[in-house]
Amino acid sequence: MNRKNVKTIAVILFVIIAVILVFTTGCVNQSSSEEKKNEVTNQEKLPEGQNSSSGVSQTNTSSLVTIRANVNKDCAGTPWFVGEEKGFFLNGGINFVDQGALDWSLQPAALISGQTDVADAHPNTIINLLKSSAKVKGVVAGGDEPEGEGIENIEKEHMHWLVLNTSPYYTIQDLVKDGKKPKIAVGALGICADLENNYWFRKNNLTKDDFEYVIIPDPQQEQALRQGEVDVIVPHPPFFTAAEQHGGVRPIATSREVFGKEAGITLLYFTEDFIKKNPDSVRKFINAYKEAERWSNAHPEESAVITAKRIGLDKSTTHYYSDSGVIEDKVLQKWIDAMVADGDIKPGEYTPKDLYIEDFKDTWET
Repeated sequence: MNRKNVKTIAVILFVIIAVILVFTTGCVNQSSSEEKKNEVTNQEKLPEGQNSSSGVSQTNTSSLVTIRANVNKDCAGTPWFVGEEKGFFLNGGINFVDQGALDWSLQPAALISGQTDVADAHPNTIINLLKSSAKVKGVVAGGDEPEGEGIENIEKEHMHWLVLNTSPYYTIQDLVKDGKKPKIAVGALGICADLENNYWFRKNNLTKDDFEYVIIPDPQQEQALRQGEVDVIVPHPPFFTAAEQHGGVRPIATSREVFGKEAGITLLYFTEDFIKKNPDSVRKFINAYKEAERWSNAHPEESAVITAKRIGLDKSTTHYYSDSGVIEDKVLQKWIDAMVADGDIKPGEYTPKDLYIEDFKDTWET
């Protein structure tokens, strides 16, 4: 059996195991509050704790569409937090049910097992699901990289590569000087951080053999860097923001510098079965979710306050989002090419069109 087949089988086995874990974890999460027992329906009551300050009446809720998702207390939560607190979900006819935090590696399995209805992910996550024979499709672009090179935009980029101020590292070549093999912290493997870091090394004529990954969740990366456990950390906001504000660290690179405009792309995705059975619900949710993302872009300070409150930080920054929601093939192709270069998929195995459908182009603002 060749290595490619072994990797494919490993992905499939991982998803099967993840589904089992999700069912176990889901039972615990769902027992924490009565509203999380709801099934997807067009006849749902408003769940307890739903924000009523948005001006949306809590009467006549029978027309609301229930959509469930796992929302983690991290940078990716902003659109979900804003959608709830500013009333975009309710105004859009959505009864949003947060199924609770769930490890990112388990969220795709939660979706395909029916524990949740929607998720947001980078193209490589969707490709890995397709590799495992999951039938999912992206419907609209979510995350993006900001336009322009000013400091205000650098602060909104998807990731920062941070080193200590006292380190001798100012370029990628410094990291490998004299045969050194730097330790680089990423939140997991198979995500944006390692794919883009691999790309960074590759475009500088270096390989995976020139560095070592250390798996550390974003919230713990700053401490690991300061304690000398790693040479470089690759956190997302708000964690790179917090580290930089604490002082003593500096970015050696940023996601846009490393991977270009394509670095921050995410797709909102559903299973094909859910889309087929609930096209109107999908369309309603896309509209409400994108309104929350556009509001976050237009009100970065207030959306940061909302995010900080929800994730338990004193201060936060947020990701940047696609105002249009347009899914571009050339953007997805860069991720596909990177996965080919990493040996994760074969050339021509996937095309951009495999990752999404255009049934909801009417929600894209072109």
